[in-house]
Amino acid sequence: MIKLVFISICFIVIHFFGYSQKTAEELVEEGLTKVSYKNHKAAISDFNKALKINPSMVVAYEYRAFSKRQLGKLQSSIADYNRALAINPNLPDAYNARGEVYLLLGHYKESINDFTMTIHINKKHPLAYYNRGFAHQSTGDYKQALKDYDKALEINTSFAEVYFEIGNIENIKGKYVEAIQHYDKAIGIKSDFAKVYIARGVAKIKTGENTNGCNDLTKAKELGDKGVESLIQLFCESKRQTEGNEER
Repeated sequence: MIKLVFISICFIVIHFFGYSQKTAEELVEEGLTKVSYKNHKAAISDFNKALKINPSMVVAYEYRAFSKRQLGKLQSSIADYNRALAINPNLPDAYNARGEVYLLLGHYKESINDFTMTIHINKKHPLAYYNRGFAHQSTGDYKQALKDYDKALEINTSFAEVYFEIGNIENIKGKYVEAIQHYDKAIGIKSDFAKVYIARGVAKIKTGENTNGCNDLTKAKELGDKGVESLIQLFCESKRQTEGNEER
């Protein structure tokens, strides 16, 4: 009888602590499923468990860093990318991702360094060129930004965001016709890009194309951009009201 009880207890222990214990890989997979549902808090819990089992699991640090970024925990996200890169310093996507977090913090020098490291490891990384270009653009270095944007387009000719940012630089310079041409290219690739319709609409209005410009602003509103309403009131509704008063 005592033997039977002992065997039963052993079976229970083996079942719960042996066969049912999840591996680090399984926990990461479960965490990724939660990431896909934007349940980042629960995902982080899974990545934490995975790292307790395997503290050198690079992908767990990377995925946890991503979830922390989504939750606004930017410094903690950087710390996890640091841990991943300390284990494996040849991860282009980790440098790129950490650079993006630095961008969000406004740390442009650090972000440029990370994007440059990404490119050093993988010279065919269009996102790194785009990100570095945006960092340069944010510091007012438009010449270097355009070089990086051109490089990104050499690798990926369908990169709508790059055309958008080139258009923005032309817009800042007062080159509205050139800006509109680049916005056209961005919309040709990504027809639901609301921000481009706003930028193109304002550029058209500045060149005297009020009707076409207002149509673009209206399109952005239809695509769900609520912030464009103030621009519609400023450039379109007030204009119509002024024209109506003049006709009277």
